[in-house]
Amino acid sequence: MPSVRKPRNLTDLARQAKVTAATVSLALRDSPQVSPKVKERIRQMAAEQGFTPRTYNRRPKPQPSCSYAHFGSVLVLHYDTDEEDPVRDGILPVIFQRLNQYGIDYQYKSHSEIKANPSLLDQFAGVLYYNDLRGWQLPPELPSVQIFGWAPMGPQQDRITTDDRKVVEIAEEFFRRAGVKRTVIVWREEMVHIPDHPRITGFLARMNAAGLEATPMPFRREDPGFSTRLKSYIESGDDRIGFFGFNAFCGVKLCCVLDGLGLLEKYGPNSILVCDKSLLLNVFYPPPTMIDLNLPTMADRAVQMLLYRLASRSPPSMFVQQSPRLVLRSYS
Repeated sequence: MPSVRKPRNLTDLARQAKVTAATVSLALRDSPQVSPKVKERIRQMAAEQGFTPRTYNRRPKPQPSCSYAHFGSVLVLHYDTDEEDPVRDGILPVIFQRLNQYGIDYQYKSHSEIKANPSLLDQFAGVLYYNDLRGWQLPPELPSVQIFGWAPMGPQQDRITTDDRKVVEIAEEFFRRAGVKRTVIVWREEMVHIPDHPRITGFLARMNAAGLEATPMPFRREDPGFSTRLKSYIESGDDRIGFFGFNAFCGVKLCCVLDGLGLLEKYGPNSILVCDKSLLLNVFYPPPTMIDLNLPTMADRAVQMLLYRLASRSPPSMFVQQSPRLVLRSYS
């Protein structure tokens, strides 16, 4: 068997493990952002190949200028998945940074762990989480702040989310300037847990109202026929098509299929629009145009909202919409 070259850096090890260098770095630092299964696999690979990451002298961790430790412990919820998650990776580092900055104790636990043992919630003063809960609810007396979400809000819940009406308005303007004649919206079925998602229904309605044919094209996690369906759609009519990715994950799927069909360069940044700004999309050339939802700002505001709730015990149900913006790109 051919020998495997000893990894020289995080990138080499990440390539062998088929994950990102950031995931390798987090796994080797025992970060809670990486699932135990992936963490163990990466650490085992590193040990077997004698890989040790570089170490640097670090400055002492600064003490928070204003401590909110008296509020109690905060729960940060995450989903059980080993997949790349642009939303998680965009908001959680900011949440952890802010909680550390304010001297707030927190724990990072999965939905399934809390759902299986609801009594764990008794030790927390508040909850921060992203996307809708699936098949369960937080106790109404527990203050919580959600980042993204489309299900009806709970009685003690605050939410900061993106303005999907603005998202589809940006999409319409983008495709009209591109001169497309028909559009297609791509999303993964497992990611959409409400029957009438405003980003999907809003896109279809707005494109049709603008005289642009709009076609829904969902796919599943294991869906070998998606490439064939997209190819058939492209060949079925006018090739002046606008492609819209529901989020960065769906944008990656879309770009991979178009690249496999030899069409990525043809449509490029002028006809492919993705509702997320993510480094995952920068691996493609040319990369698609993106709508920046400003996830770090949303995460920062979510922490501030929870602090306000814990400090004032104010009435809940605050709803804040973050206005997205188009990230324009120019390539020669």
